[in-house]
Amino acid sequence: MNRKKILLLTLLICFNLIAYASDSIRAVQGIADLSSIQFSNQKTFTIIGAWEFWWGTFIEPSAFQNGTAPHPDYYPVMPSYWTDKTHGKQYPAQGSATYRLILILPDSKVYGIYLSQMVSAYDLYINGVKIGSNGRASSTPEQTKGEYKPSAYYFIPENKKAEIILHISNKDYRFGGQWKPITIGYAPAIQNEINRMSMQELFLFGSILIIGLYNIAVFLFRPKNKSPLFFGLFCFFVAIRIITTGTIAVSNIFENFPWELQIKLELSIFYLGSLFFAFFFWSLYPKDVPLIPIIVIISPFFIFTLLALVTPLHFFNKLVTPMEILTLLGLLFVLVCIIIAAIKGRENAWLVLAGFTVFFLTAVNDILFSKNIIHTVYMVPFGLFSFIFVQAVNLAKLFSNSFTQVEKLSEELTTINNSLTRFVPNEFLAFLNKQSITDVNLGDQTLRTITILFADIKSFTTLSETMSPQDNFNFLNSYLSRIGPIIRENCGFIDKYIGDAIMALFAEEFSDTEQTQLASSAGQNTSLTQPSHCSCAAGHSIKAALSIYQKLQSYNEERKIYNLVPIEIGIGIHTGQVMLGIIGEKQRIESTVISDTVNVTSRIERLTRTYLAPIIVSGSVVQSLPIDHPFHIRRLDNVVVKGKSRSFDIYQVLDTFTGEEFEKFMNTKKDFEHAVALYEAHSYIEALNLFKECYYKNQSDKTCLVFIQKIKKALQIESVIKELDVKQ
Repeated sequence: MNRKKILLLTLLICFNLIAYASDSIRAVQGIADLSSIQFSNQKTFTIIGAWEFWWGTFIEPSAFQNGTAPHPDYYPVMPSYWTDKTHGKQYPAQGSATYRLILILPDSKVYGIYLSQMVSAYDLYINGVKIGSNGRASSTPEQTKGEYKPSAYYFIPENKKAEIILHISNKDYRFGGQWKPITIGYAPAIQNEINRMSMQELFLFGSILIIGLYNIAVFLFRPKNKSPLFFGLFCFFVAIRIITTGTIAVSNIFENFPWELQIKLELSIFYLGSLFFAFFFWSLYPKDVPLIPIIVIISPFFIFTLLALVTPLHFFNKLVTPMEILTLLGLLFVLVCIIIAAIKGRENAWLVLAGFTVFFLTAVNDILFSKNIIHTVYMVPFGLFSFIFVQAVNLAKLFSNSFTQVEKLSEELTTINNSLTRFVPNEFLAFLNKQSITDVNLGDQTLRTITILFADIKSFTTLSETMSPQDNFNFLNSYLSRIGPIIRENCGFIDKYIGDAIMALFAEEFSDTEQTQLASSAGQNTSLTQPSHCSCAAGHSIKAALSIYQKLQSYNEERKIYNLVPIEIGIGIHTGQVMLGIIGEKQRIESTVISDTVNVTSRIERLTRTYLAPIIVSGSVVQSLPIDHPFHIRRLDNVVVKGKSRSFDIYQVLDTFTGEEFEKFMNTKKDFEHAVALYEAHSYIEALNLFKECYYKNQSDKTCLVFIQKIKKALQIESVIKELDVKQ
């Protein structure tokens, strides 16, 4: 909402409030001629003008009927206080008086009059008959008992005339007299007016109370921000004051409710509300509403609250005037601060300024109206509601912006988390029993049995020398983009890239906790295709290796089209216990796998070059496979890799071959494995002949040539040893 719209809205609200009032009729010298007024069942009128007035005595209605009543002391313009000089003389607040007004009406239908705010006691007579009272009116101050109970009374004019006599007495309040004009109309119109005012006050009460409770609840859920608390408490006290002083005043709800307590509630609640009102603006704009002046302004409010609660009514209600002056000064100070905040471009300051301006103007109106300086109506409840509503909209806008920001940050966080999973896989976090990377700490670790797959491009150094650095990156990304999905589709995840090599991990069945964490991660990362249950890590690793090999063949076909050199890879797989964890230092950490199993797997991958076999797996992998596994594997050798003292078996996966070539490998499988056993038993001649026979049957089995060369070297060594023995 721009500033012009806010200004227009403010002016519109103010205009509507100023225009809000019943039509008024004037009384002259104690007579109000209403004979020309068009009464209806929907319209009411307020009586403003000169009444007959007698100070210090109650003139009985019979005295007017028999003509023995004295001449009026004065004709004060009502509504007014008899403490004002408008009566011609300033009378003391404590005392009693008689008011009289003759109404000349257009007909003899049932009429009603409504007496609103009159904290003094009174007896009401119409045409000589007492039809109502407020408290206990007495010309003796000691017998006077005040009450605040807005009431409506109904009558039928006699000969189209009605004589209204009010006996008013005041003991403790600072003012005496008629505070507000009397409203007159047909009985249905008066009742409709009362219903309208009651509904209006109930609406204000309920709306403001709900807004207040809502803001208090907001604070309870987010205590860091104090402004909803202060605003909520302010609304709470405003709501109580509405139900204390309006048409549906507490005295109408609870019979014989103490009048003095009601006045104490009215004023003390006003003071307390001012306290929270000031603190609210300070918490809303702490940089523009300085705390020290606020404390200086609100300190008297706190003192007046205590005085209102503990001192007698005749004392503390005299403090209302200085309190009203202080309130105006405080409101003016806050208004200036909000204007400064708006000029500085504080968030929603113009909206707050609009609502506060309406409230400020209505507060000024009510103070002037209560002093009988102007004759309008009480508007503070409407001003308060306008301000509270605008502020509620403001808070709603603030929270909406906050929620929008939270949503934006959540989306950014989700994007970041999804990006982080490309650096630290969710499966790795599941191993560490962590739901998010933010939960990871330096030193987190766990011991697991893992199947590790190493895949490395053969002769990559030579290949890369023919490419520029950019071509190298493009080539690696093109190659790895084909490998990564295959690993994930087979229940594995890539732990790290080591140049052109990849290290992938395949875990056995995940625990329930790990499956839950993986499912949660999958919900946050829509790109995650990793299944949360893998029954055989060794089997999935071999499936992945075969798929990688097949993918590579297709990739090489594409490279041939562009006259690019085909690439070959070696894949080594090994199963063993590893320690997964987080290493590094405070400012730089990294997930890693630390174990001799990793080193062995790397050495096995290097053996693919030695034995000219694309995929080699360790004996631990073969032992982990189920009996009915679908793979075709032949034993290659029993080796001792670098850095290890104990030997272990290695196996070649034959499923990389297809068609007739695959059949040849399968036909020579037993003879090959027997030849390997003879070689290990140092029966070199027999092994040599058997390897030659296997190669003769299958020219694609280059591994046979490897063993033939190894046997020849072994025979040469034996020959040298024998010669040395002969010489010795």
